[in-house]
Amino acid sequence: MSNDVKKRILSESMSLIFNHGVKAMTMDELARRIGVSKRTIYEHFEDKDALLIAILNRYKKLKEAQVNKISKDSPTVIHMFFNSVPESSTFTKIVSLHDEIKRYHPAVYTKMLHAEEKHEIERTKKFFEQGIKQGVFRKDLNVDIAAQLLRSTLRQLWNNKDEFFERHTLENIFGTFVVVFIRGCCTEKGLKVLEKLT
Repeated sequence: MSNDVKKRILSESMSLIFNHGVKAMTMDELARRIGVSKRTIYEHFEDKDALLIAILNRYKKLKEAQVNKISKDSPTVIHMFFNSVPESSTFTKIVSLHDEIKRYHPAVYTKMLHAEEKHEIERTKKFFEQGIKQGVFRKDLNVDIAAQLLRSTLRQLWNNKDEFFERHTLENIFGTFVVVFIRGCCTEKGLKVLEKLT
């Protein structure tokens, strides 16, 4: 029973955050929606920061499961890359949540950012390694450098997003990024795949 309540708290809090933002997810509102007391919520999560960390960890697992499914269903990593790009509305929502957590819960932001950064670098290296095995990326590609460059570029865009996304759409940014970065990693086989997808 206790585990079921915890799952309901996580599920409802995720729904609140992704539909209404971090500030909308108060313990009072959460308790009202689930039909439990605030004390019950605090029995499972010490405070809102602890709940946010649990939500972000759950979201990370769900995202990984989605990426793994896309990977299995994609003939090459280039296909997977294109199939993994979120829609503009989803991306905008993620950016907004990212900003809210950074502003209102800096300790959570710092903790999750460091953990996520290391994980993302390793996942990106595997992406390039798999592309080399598939013959769509060049064999002489230094996967460590490529992964760091990719993450640094995305981080730079993220840090300047307010000004940047006012001038350019997500589709244009992605299109340019593919031409400049991914295309340079491709073999002839990879270029043919890329041309069919763009």
